[in-house]
Amino acid sequence: MTNGAPRLVRDDPAALEALSQVRVLYTDLDGTLVAPGGSVLADAGGAPSLIVAEQIVALSRAGLEAVPISGRGRVQLREFTQLLGWNAYIAEAGGILVHGTGLDAEIRVDHGEWPDGTLPAGETPFAAINRVRAAETLMQAFPGRIEHYAPWQMDREVSLLLRGCLDTAKGQAVLDALPLPVDLVDNGMLRSYGTLTCRDMPPHAYHVVPHGVSKSRAIALDLAWRGLTRANAAAIGDSATDLEMADTVAVMALVGNAFASAGVLDGLERTPRDNVWRTEGERTGGWAEFARAWLEARR
Repeated sequence: MTNGAPRLVRDDPAALEALSQVRVLYTDLDGTLVAPGGSVLADAGGAPSLIVAEQIVALSRAGLEAVPISGRGRVQLREFTQLLGWNAYIAEAGGILVHGTGLDAEIRVDHGEWPDGTLPAGETPFAAINRVRAAETLMQAFPGRIEHYAPWQMDREVSLLLRGCLDTAKGQAVLDALPLPVDLVDNGMLRSYGTLTCRDMPPHAYHVVPHGVSKSRAIALDLAWRGLTRANAAAIGDSATDLEMADTVAVMALVGNAFASAGVLDGLERTPRDNVWRTEGERTGGWAEFARAWLEARR
């Protein structure tokens, strides 16, 4: 850190030395890999561009693997991964790990720290979270400040997906009264308020997950599955939840737009980490900047 701000990954010899050992990149999507509107064929401002597509191809040619790690559901993320020519992904904020995009894909579902026997036979974590009325409990406690994130809340298996304007700690305190241990995870800012009436803060996406499920934990599980270590992994993102991935990778990069989030700034101040760097570019530009630094370090 320099004057409270992470160093630029492309300029720091320590970052480049660590990147020389990295074999797999865990990448957030919205706000990081994709432009506003969800395209990989646009720059950070949404104008048509090959800035990311060129680096995706360059990484693949170099034999380097990228793994999307996102709050999106498994079906949605499989299609996205397949379109980019990648072969693994982590869905539902860390709840589902998948190797492969075809019918022979290997799928592992993480129940976090729930003890064996928590779920009745055949019940998914998503169904269990709905059974204890997690969404309704939050909506009653915070009227007008939380709602289902339609239509993306459909076809879920592990996590409940919501949109809202919540203090995460206060929301967690409400959920702690439920008869099932769950965590409220802030997955970053959104563009639309939907039908929310709150206007004192930007809307955020929230996941309600089994206690212990996280992106950081999912990366650790995935690295063990691959037979790799933390030294072989990097991550890139734009939110406070993404910042926590630093605990299980050698190199953590934040794209330039991450610093518009109070949660990111608070996280950097609350838990200083010496393996966190930044890109100068925002969104797609920042992702491409990181990919170029990784390729150069590997050479």
